[in-house]
Amino acid sequence: MSVEKKTVLAVLAGLILLFILVPTVYVQVNKKLYAHRVMTYLTEEMHYSRQEIASVQGIWSVKLPPFLVVVKFRDEPEVEYTYFAHNDVLQFSHSITPKGLEQGISESGLKHYAPHDF
Repeated sequence: MSVEKKTVLAVLAGLILLFILVPTVYVQVNKKLYAHRVMTYLTEEMHYSRQEIASVQGIWSVKLPPFLVVVKFRDEPEVEYTYFAHNDVLQFSHSITPKGLEQGISESGLKHYAPHDF
C-alpha cells in the first residue's frame, strides 16, 4: 500500500472517529453541566442539604428541550422531579412510580413539588 493511500485511510479513520466522539462528548458534558446547575440551584437557592438529595441525574431527551435533570429526594424515593436548567432552573414536572402510587402517594402530598405557571 502506498504512502498516499495510508494517509487517506488515516485521515478517513480520524474523521469517522471525530464524528463519533464529538456528539458523544457533547451529550455527556451537557448532562453533567445541567445536573450541576440543578444541584447548585437546590443547595444554594432552595437551601436543601446534599444529604436530603438522593440523586441528580442529567438526561438527554429526544424531545425538546434536549437536556433535562431528574432529581430524587431521600424522603420521597418513589417520586422523580424533572427540572429544566437552560436559562433559569425550573421544576417542570414530577412523576410518581407505580410503587409510590400503591403506597398512596398523591400530588397533594408531595413535599418538594413547586408548581409553576407556563
